[in-house]
Amino acid sequence: MARSKDKLILLTLNTHSWQEADNASCLRCAAEAILKEQPDVIALQEINQPEKAPLADPARLAASGWLDGGFAVADRNWALCLAERLRDAGLPYQWSWAFTHLGYKTWAEGVAVFCRDPVRAVRCADISSPDLPQDSWRRRRALALGTAGGWFCSTHMGWWGDEIDPFIGQWERLKAFTGTLKGPCYVMGDFNCPAQTRAEGYDRMLLDGWEDCFARAEDRDGGVTVPGQIDGWRESRVDGLRMDYCMARQPGRTLRSRVIFDGVNHPQISDHYGVLTWEAAEF
Repeated sequence: MARSKDKLILLTLNTHSWQEADNASCLRCAAEAILKEQPDVIALQEINQPEKAPLADPARLAASGWLDGGFAVADRNWALCLAERLRDAGLPYQWSWAFTHLGYKTWAEGVAVFCRDPVRAVRCADISSPDLPQDSWRRRRALALGTAGGWFCSTHMGWWGDEIDPFIGQWERLKAFTGTLKGPCYVMGDFNCPAQTRAEGYDRMLLDGWEDCFARAEDRDGGVTVPGQIDGWRESRVDGLRMDYCMARQPGRTLRSRVIFDGVNHPQISDHYGVLTWEAAEF
């Protein structure tokens, strides 16, 4: 299936994978929504695999469209299972996964990027403080796939007020990393910095010249991506946060922005909603 040449459809979602009540249903619903919406690029966070699961067979990985980003993929990696479902349904992607940290002492957690267009390069960067222990649950990485149309990066940031590895340091290292990626660049993911909170992470990204595709969209909804209290935000008194973004380094025209997997626009499959972005593009 060739993608549309007059627009670029982007999807980002913190999947909370393998941690929901009905994991099989979540995986099926994710694949069904992607088959319907036909995104060109998918950025995923909290892509888990059991820490001690056996590694996936190399032939299976190759058949799924996997691109080696330097991290071992287990046979129950959520992104691998999703890629296989999409391929079998006639919508193949190239994809890669980067390990970030061990979550809840059970899951090897990471980020993933899927692209429909041919991928020219895979790049990954550690955006955590160099003083952070390698086995820390705070560790963060950014993963980027490069195509003829530009670079597409998935990341899951820490918190602005974290005393050990705060957002601002991670953001500076992420900026340095994306500065090495030539051409158009989108960074998508769970940034853990609500747009409602002034003078912190969200405002800093805008101050540094990045554009929020939701804010510039000609047609958009309410944009809320975290409807209630979740881990990391249980002390917050605010329900209805917007902290999952598609950020563009370059000026452009965003046609539409919609939340997805919210129970209205496809079933809810995570403690986050996703974001669909339609960019006007010609390449």
